[in-house]
Amino acid sequence: MKKKFLCVMLSLFVLSGCTTSSITNLSHTTGSLTLSQASDIDPDLVKNINDLAFKLQNSSEKNVFLSSLSIYLALAMTSHGSAHTSYDQFMSLLNPKGLDETVWLSQMRALQGNLNASSPVKISLSNSIWMKDSFKDQVKEDFLSRNKEYFGAFIASLDFSKASSLDEINGWVKKNTNKLFDKVLQEIDPATVMILINTIYFKGDWASKFDKADTKDGIFHGLSDETVKFMNQTKAYLYHENDQLQSILLPYEGNKIGMLIVMGKDNTNQIRTNDQFLTELSALQLSSVDLKMPKVDIATSMKLNDSLIALGLSDPFDSNLADFSRLAQADLYIGKVLHKARLIIDEEGTEAAAATTVIIDVTSMPTSDHQMTVDHPFQVFIVDLQTNMILFSGSINDVNASE
Repeated sequence: MKKKFLCVMLSLFVLSGCTTSSITNLSHTTGSLTLSQASDIDPDLVKNINDLAFKLQNSSEKNVFLSSLSIYLALAMTSHGSAHTSYDQFMSLLNPKGLDETVWLSQMRALQGNLNASSPVKISLSNSIWMKDSFKDQVKEDFLSRNKEYFGAFIASLDFSKASSLDEINGWVKKNTNKLFDKVLQEIDPATVMILINTIYFKGDWASKFDKADTKDGIFHGLSDETVKFMNQTKAYLYHENDQLQSILLPYEGNKIGMLIVMGKDNTNQIRTNDQFLTELSALQLSSVDLKMPKVDIATSMKLNDSLIALGLSDPFDSNLADFSRLAQADLYIGKVLHKARLIIDEEGTEAAAATTVIIDVTSMPTSDHQMTVDHPFQVFIVDLQTNMILFSGSINDVNASE
């Protein structure tokens, strides 16, 4: 018996409802949760999301840039359909301390609502579930209702056999991500029966913008020496330096979100755990810094199957062992988890987006005290400073690269 293919697409974009005639909106939602009232977020949930960021980093010479938050939420949506050992493996990765499931779900709902209410920076988290027309009647209502209640998921059905369905999904993402991605899905496999999408989109202006007149050419010593544009500013920043690294926090307007840049002095010293990340944040002190940092425009793309399997999420990828019986009475397994991300840094601020795709198969279907010149590989973290949650993170080896 052939296993069916489930495609769960986790995308770091702004998503909202699309109303083209070929889409049947089954949830009557836009895909975004709104904030009913501000809620405190359990530090363990933040830690789990941050831990995932570091676990998915690797030592590749290429750029690594991702949103562990997007990946986490998309996997959480998918986990509602899993059972038995498959479910246990999802929980070991996403909820290792075993927080009560209802509390865990409520925390994720509150987290998304809090972030969607961010101002003056823009953070938009959205979720959607796209079902194959011929499969939708097999999908269990509890799976859909949970994802609608706790993730605000936009739920729709399409005829996946039509080429227009691919255009509908890609167009929906593109429209709501400020066109940072032209295409996140290249094709829909004939065996694909469901596509789950989580998106996050970020746009923030610096609290203190760089003067474009001060932007000058300089050499970035990455994979190769390259002449790039360096922004320049001397002002008081939260800054830390020791024998191994330099770090600096650039706040966005409102001072609730910031970008932490960490640069190892020998190109190898990096922050590799959440504890190290929190230690570095707490070590920052206000100092006058002469900062030179490159403008950045990068795009990354990665397949996360092997990384997630190595983290213990193995059964859901195995066509013989996967159990998604809480999603449908069909033999389902995850075929692929794909993640695309984009980062743009300039004098005005930062724009970022990412897309993660999980595919499931079915069997039958002033004077400065310090100087910091960011002229060789560095780590970057876009951080919610109220919770210390990492929204985006990466290791930048080439400031003008696309994949």
